[in-house]
Amino acid sequence: FRRRDQPMTTEPAMKAVAASQSAIDRPQDVYREVFGDDASWMDAFERRRAHLEEGTLSPKMRALIFVVGFLVNRYPEAARTYQAEAKRVGASDGDFRLLMKIMDFYRGLRGFQDAQRLVSFWKTGLFPEIKPPGDGKTDEIFAEIIATRKYIANGFRVYGADGEWLRLYLQRSNAIKQSPTTLDEREIQILSLAVTLKNHGYSDNFNDGCIEVHELKAKALGAGNEETLEIVQIMELCDSMTTAWEGRTMLELAV
Repeated sequence: FRRRDQPMTTEPAMKAVAASQSAIDRPQDVYREVFGDDASWMDAFERRRAHLEEGTLSPKMRALIFVVGFLVNRYPEAARTYQAEAKRVGASDGDFRLLMKIMDFYRGLRGFQDAQRLVSFWKTGLFPEIKPPGDGKTDEIFAEIIATRKYIANGFRVYGADGEWLRLYLQRSNAIKQSPTTLDEREIQILSLAVTLKNHGYSDNFNDGCIEVHELKAKALGAGNEETLEIVQIMELCDSMTTAWEGRTMLELAV
């Protein structure tokens, strides 16, 4: 309860406090808070950020890729900071839902592809059918995949262990293609490349195929090596700012 002699907090004052807290929670400000005592270290950080801002990726794509990096790193305040930046330069709610669908899709696939190296019936290098689909045959689903995509990627083959699961995998893949978005197909492939690079990484399984497919598709639509390089550089900055946040959150550091 408020004492009688205690002044009531005004709405403008509350908004000012909220704005101040929001600014403190920006990942770049957290980084400055943690490493600000080292001028050379901070100079390299600021120059890396400035260098990326002069790059080939559009401001909207750059912000969306930062969102990807911070979502995978599970740094919520940073993801929201760059979501706001992406919206400022034209990203829509549909773009964020598309991003989340791509992440949902590839996180599931990552689990299956990791399992190929771990469980007995896939370690043989074969793709056995363990459970048939509820209707029709698995071969009919593969025929549909070939008709629409011209080839059967490893992901479809591994999901083919359960025909119904394969059908649902195809349904999800089709839903991504039909999602409302402001992004063109080249930008969607760049975003998918960012997701697979960050989510899959190198784990000595079959994930490199997903990365290669999206890089090749993006290049076929006009993207160059510069965009791919900038994705990797953005992910490094995401990791840098996540490290600072982890330090501030988990350690006691004098400011």
